[in-house]
Amino acid sequence: MAPILTPQAQAQAQMSLTPVPGQRASSPSGTNSISLGLLLDFLTQKTYHELTVLSELLPRKTDMERKIEIVKFARSTRQSFVRLLALVKWASSAAKVDKCAVSLTLCILVF
Repeated sequence: MAPILTPQAQAQAQMSLTPVPGQRASSPSGTNSISLGLLLDFLTQKTYHELTVLSELLPRKTDMERKIEIVKFARSTRQSFVRLLALVKWASSAAKVDKCAVSLTLCILVF
C-alpha cells in the first residue's frame, strides 16, 4: 500500500510537476526532464487516491454501477502504468540512441 501524502507533500509533488514560467528542470544533457522515480511516485499516489475515493463512493451505487466503476478504474490505472512502463523501456534505450546519434554525427563530420 502506498503511503498517504500530507497536504503539504501533495502540494510539493504537484508543484514539482507543474512548470514554473522561466524555470525549467534540466538534465545534464540540457534537455527538460522529470525523474522516473518522481513519475512513479506521482502515479502511485494518484492511483491510491482514486482507489480511496472509489471505495468511499461504491457503497452508494447499485451492483451494476459498482462493477462498471471498478472496470473503468482498472482500465485507466492499467493504461497509466503501461504508459509508464513504455517510458521506462524507452528511457533505458535512450542512451543507446544518443550514442548512435553522436556516432552518426562524427561519421558525417569525418567523411
